[in-house]
Amino acid sequence: MKTYDQLRSHFLQTSYLNKTIALLDWDHETYLPSKGVAFRADQQAFLSGLSHERLISQQVGDWIEACESESGSLDPFQNANVSAWRRDRDRAVKLPTEFVESFEKECALAKAAWAEARRKSSFELFSNHLSKLVEMSRQKADYYGYQKNPYDALLDVYEPGCTSEDLSPVFSKLKEFIVKLLPEAMDVTRRISSDYLQGFYPLEGQKKFNEMVARAMGFDFEAGRIDATTHPFCTDLGPHDVRLTTRYNELDFTESFYSVLHEVGHGLYEQGFLPEHAGTPMSEAVSLGIHESQSRLWENKIGRDPAFWQDWYEKACECLPALKKWTPEDLTLAVNRVSPSFIRVEADEVTYDLHIILRFEMEKDLLSGDLKVEDVPAAWNERFRSMFGLEVPDDARGCLQDIHWSMGGFGYFPTYTLGNLNSAQLFSAAQSDLGTPAAVLQDGHYAEILAWLREKVHRHGRRYEPAELMQSATGQTTQPGYHARYLEHRFEVLKA
Repeated sequence: MKTYDQLRSHFLQTSYLNKTIALLDWDHETYLPSKGVAFRADQQAFLSGLSHERLISQQVGDWIEACESESGSLDPFQNANVSAWRRDRDRAVKLPTEFVESFEKECALAKAAWAEARRKSSFELFSNHLSKLVEMSRQKADYYGYQKNPYDALLDVYEPGCTSEDLSPVFSKLKEFIVKLLPEAMDVTRRISSDYLQGFYPLEGQKKFNEMVARAMGFDFEAGRIDATTHPFCTDLGPHDVRLTTRYNELDFTESFYSVLHEVGHGLYEQGFLPEHAGTPMSEAVSLGIHESQSRLWENKIGRDPAFWQDWYEKACECLPALKKWTPEDLTLAVNRVSPSFIRVEADEVTYDLHIILRFEMEKDLLSGDLKVEDVPAAWNERFRSMFGLEVPDDARGCLQDIHWSMGGFGYFPTYTLGNLNSAQLFSAAQSDLGTPAAVLQDGHYAEILAWLREKVHRHGRRYEPAELMQSATGQTTQPGYHARYLEHRFEVLKA
């Protein structure tokens, strides 16, 4: 126990450092003056190097080995922590500290360049940074090692044990299903135009409604907050400090509202870890595919269901009077409108996964060298035309719309689709355990579904691998069929 206590103390202190880095990054995305970017990049690079050195130290390796040899004297949570620390350290020791510092500095600079490039819709302003990050990501993959595809080494960071070979057939079948369902789903909402909900929605009204719904779903505002930024995200700065962000459009309240529901899903997961496990892997998400399942569940399974707008219609109209000209049924159809569109975070549920498949394929080609960075806009536009039948009007609505590449997050995108698959399966299991779909979705029952997710997913941290967690929570590992059946049912209900 003494050795374990030393190890836990070491990683608790390391978590202080990592949360400080996360705070600097949150500030970078929300309030940092533009002239402060260069110094912030140096700060984050330096602190990331310190964190890396603490992880790869020989003393830590010795402690982990000693704990593994004494596993019989540790409880299941302690053994889970040791196992996760082993995985993290074994991967980290493959990266030189100088590389970690350089990579983090380039990411900090690239994010600022991306934000400017997106505002000006000019890929050229971001191209050099992307070239550096692609090359450094190839180096990272080489450092980590892989069997068949360099992309797998990066994907494993976000979804342990998953490979592109695993994903390709799943994505291929999913693409076939989407193509088959798309005409019918579009027909159900055909009377709803793309600008159907456009009106004037004052920011204060949006903020009030967003916060009202977030509170009802269980987000603790004494342990979190919502701010504005270019690209919505959630970050965990400590056991009682979870930051969400969104972006606002006074012409379309759904842009902020559904990004808030998405980030609330992430935030509830972060707020659901047991406080006594703070600073250990038991207070971390097992994978991004599981993390995304939480955001997609609250955003879509709950936030786009007919019962949701029946429940919230009057309060929504109080906050946003422009909504009074529509009925709850109109709103439900509008937020479920299906039509190919340019922006991933605003995409309908049917076409959303096509956005992910496009990015997955482009990332693999960038990492392999089959796609050169300077050819990204043209390749994006051509592939988008082929998959969506739309001509991309500009870079901001094309290859510059997502922040992930500027974060060096190659391998991240597939977890969104894994999140869709997991969310449908988890939601099905929750409905079976809790009762009828209507009861699960009504306002007064959010506490019940949150309690179910706390018990089945949140409290386990990294105790299980993703497949083990899904097996424990639902009785099966991830099965894509749940997502297909969910979508078919959604549009059958809307049709009726």
